[in-house]
Amino acid sequence: MRPLAAVTLALALAAGASPVHAQEAGLAEAGEKLRVAASAVEAALAEVQARQAQLEAARAALAAAESARDQAEDRLARSEAQAAKGQITRRQVDADRALADRSVEAVAEARRQIQQLEADMNAGQSTLMAAKSAVDAARESVVAALGPDPKG
Repeated sequence: MRPLAAVTLALALAAGASPVHAQEAGLAEAGEKLRVAASAVEAALAEVQARQAQLEAARAALAAAESARDQAEDRLARSEAQAAKGQITRRQVDADRALADRSVEAVAEARRQIQQLEADMNAGQSTLMAAKSAVDAARESVVAALGPDPKG
């Protein structure tokens, strides 16, 4: 008998309850632990799914930022070539360079966000695994509270 079940049985007997009532109390307690643990699994799973959706959105944002960066860099290259021929002003080249710089930073920020979301996802998966372990432990408590199998 587990220590908690033994304490529950001892308290129930001391209070004048029969061993059957003590077993029912232990079973109710174990059942409640199982319900709480199962609820924690559901919450952790929902969190992992939400983080997965955020990660997918961040990856799409990265692809868009990379495309914008490529376009800005192409525009800058054209501007520099045109400026060398005197076709546009240095001010326009500077504006295109600033746009290219901002787009490079946007790509870097998108990558940082993905790294953070991946770390959050790993933490969420760890939480989910811990919650599943708690369910397994609670199931064992329910089985223990039910007592030995009468069939053998």
